[in-house]
Amino acid sequence: MDILEKVRIETYLRQSVLNDVVELEKRVWNKEGYREVNAPMLYFELAYLTNGLVMTVFDEAIFSPKEKEKMAQNDPWYSGDHPIGFLACFADFDDEGPFWYGARMGIDRLYQDKNIGVAILDGLYKISKERNIPRIRWTYDPLVSRNAYLYLHRMGAQVQEIGFNYYSAVFTNDELNRNISTDRFLVDWYVNSERVTERMDKHLFPKHDLTVMTPGNTLNEIILDGEGLERPGDKFMFDSDETPLFIEIPYSQDKLLKSDRKKAQELREKCRALFMRYLAAGYVIRELYVKKEESGRVRPFYRLDLDPRYADLKNKKK
Repeated sequence: MDILEKVRIETYLRQSVLNDVVELEKRVWNKEGYREVNAPMLYFELAYLTNGLVMTVFDEAIFSPKEKEKMAQNDPWYSGDHPIGFLACFADFDDEGPFWYGARMGIDRLYQDKNIGVAILDGLYKISKERNIPRIRWTYDPLVSRNAYLYLHRMGAQVQEIGFNYYSAVFTNDELNRNISTDRFLVDWYVNSERVTERMDKHLFPKHDLTVMTPGNTLNEIILDGEGLERPGDKFMFDSDETPLFIEIPYSQDKLLKSDRKKAQELREKCRALFMRYLAAGYVIRELYVKKEESGRVRPFYRLDLDPRYADLKNKKK
């Protein structure tokens, strides 16, 4: 059964759902004092009332009734018809025109790795087409490889900007972001572009030719230390003007964050420096390549291509 057949998606905001989605966000990020600090009720109401979107997802057939009954024994929350995922978008505009800004998306911890994110984003695509929203923007942690694969490869989004320590401490008082810099990619999803429609409507995804990756165009290297944790190697190329270029990111940042946040921050700073250098030079990120080694190790790499407009400028200078 397809994931979309196992869930119910609502795009209207019932009063009971408004209360539930506030509670769900608190659960997702395990926030302390969340209701008092961030005024989340007003947050969701404003998103909905100002031509944005609040989407909620409910379990129809992911867990069986017996499984839900057992879950409810440990936590009464699961005894009712409460949302298992949500998305909040604000309406905005810039010099390119109107767009939705995806401010928040969360999935219940017991439902993670159940493709709920795919269902949310598929629903977002459909409703943005219905409401004639041409572009959607959001942010994500550049070192979370599973999100990079979903957003870039599966959805056809692209990245041209990075925000250094993007979120303040007020919004990161949770177990995922505490005591780690919140660098974020700013993603643009051009809903009506051929790149997006091929993936979302036709389910056509490009096959990656790993032979285009060479020692000369791979800017860094991530190695494993004696504890099996990922850390930056000695390779660090800061002056290349080739295209394409490749930047390696950790495959399992979660493991590193749980084991040693100081090492995680060191790796983050190395990758951030490369992202800031090359995005500022006119490169755009549209793909994540994944290399699987004989040892079983999985290594993800962003592919960076020089925007043709910048390439023309460089050629004129020569």
